[in-house]
Amino acid sequence: MDTTFTGLFNRIREKCQRDGWYGGKLDLRPARPDHPQRLGFAYPPASEEQLRATETALGFLLPPVLRALYVEVANGGFGPGAGISGALGGYGSRTDEPAMTIVDDYHFSSQVGYANMERSDPVRLVDLADYAQHWKPTPSGKGLLLLPYAVWPAQLLTLEDLGCCMHACLDCKTGRVFCTAPSASDTEYELGPVAPSLEDYLERWLRDEVVP
Repeated sequence: MDTTFTGLFNRIREKCQRDGWYGGKLDLRPARPDHPQRLGFAYPPASEEQLRATETALGFLLPPVLRALYVEVANGGFGPGAGISGALGGYGSRTDEPAMTIVDDYHFSSQVGYANMERSDPVRLVDLADYAQHWKPTPSGKGLLLLPYAVWPAQLLTLEDLGCCMHACLDCKTGRVFCTAPSASDTEYELGPVAPSLEDYLERWLRDEVVP
C-alpha cells in the first residue's frame, strides 16, 4: 500500500474522532446526538473496482491524493464543507443525499455548465491554461477568473458544497483547488483559487481554518 499520505489520513481520522463527527463540517451543528456519523464515516473506503469504474466514466484518471483518500479513509461524505463527493457507490450516490457523486456532477457540468439556465448554446469544455491572461486582480492578491455559464473547465471536479452558493472544485490536471461562486453578472460565474493542492486544502481543515 502507498504510504505517501498516511500521516495526513491518520490526522483526518483523529480529527473526526476528536470532534465526534465523521461528516461534513457544515452539517455538524444541526446533527442530532444519535446521528450515525457521530461514530463513523457514512461510507466505507472505495474498492478498486469502484475507482476504475469512476475513472472510466469520467474519461480521465483521479489525482493520486483523491484516489488514496477514497481508498484509505472513506468514499466521501466528510470534509471542511458539506462533505466531499464520493466516487461511484460513495457519498452522493443515494437520492436522499444533498450531493452527487463526482461522476454525476462532472457529467452535469459538462452538459449544462455552471447553472441550468435556459439557453441554446452548447457547453464548451475549456483548458484553464488557455485563460492564464484573463485572471483579474483582487484585493487579496489571489486573483479571480470570470467564465460564461456555458463554459466549464475540463477535468474540474466539484468536490463539495461550501455554503453560500460556493463549491470547492479540484482541477485534476494541476491538482489545484478552486472555488466557484456566482458573480454580479447573470451570465458569468467566478472561479477563484483556494489551495495549491488537495493536501493543503485538507490541512487547512485540520487546522480549523476557514475554507475558502
